[in-house]
Amino acid sequence: MKKIMQERYSCREFNSKKIDNSVIEEILDLTRLSPSSCGLEPWKFMVVSKENDLKELGQICNDQAQVSGCSHAIIVIARNDLKGGCDFIKAQVDRKPRTPERLQKALDHFAARFDPQTNEELMHYASLQCYIASANMVNIAQSLGVKSCIVAGFDPQKLDKFVSLGEHFKPVLIIALGYSDEIAPSKTRQSLDKIVIYK
Repeated sequence: MKKIMQERYSCREFNSKKIDNSVIEEILDLTRLSPSSCGLEPWKFMVVSKENDLKELGQICNDQAQVSGCSHAIIVIARNDLKGGCDFIKAQVDRKPRTPERLQKALDHFAARFDPQTNEELMHYASLQCYIASANMVNIAQSLGVKSCIVAGFDPQKLDKFVSLGEHFKPVLIIALGYSDEIAPSKTRQSLDKIVIYK
């Protein structure tokens, strides 16, 4: 992990080598193990790999070349269908063995927590969980020799249309993945004493 954290960087120029589907699947399979608040996993991951789709996605991302030129782009999507009685919450809660009474108690808990929230508040909550998964994704990719770039600059309306999953799903980040001939730049970060506060 130390080597990954020291050497991972935001790749801006990918070469033409494509990532094997098995590697993409491994990255996503490990990413899905990421922690999330209450274990709800309010995310989806859309894989984009066709040349025309990557070109369109690159245009949506303000013509960022690392998106149109990558091997695969992963669109990280938050979901806000988190009301207490929704099918998604029920399915997530029901994964663990529970008596009917404990199941209802859990559903009541989520209803009390989420039902008063607006769609925007729920999306903010879900987006925070997506950021956790995204951080893991780029480090997992690095461990497999795959370079990455996290992209947050895009036209939201055009990306919503590109994803086309409906009002309860909103793209929050794009992860460009691929191989590169770039030499990793030296990492510049604040020193530990400048960012850590002991109390």
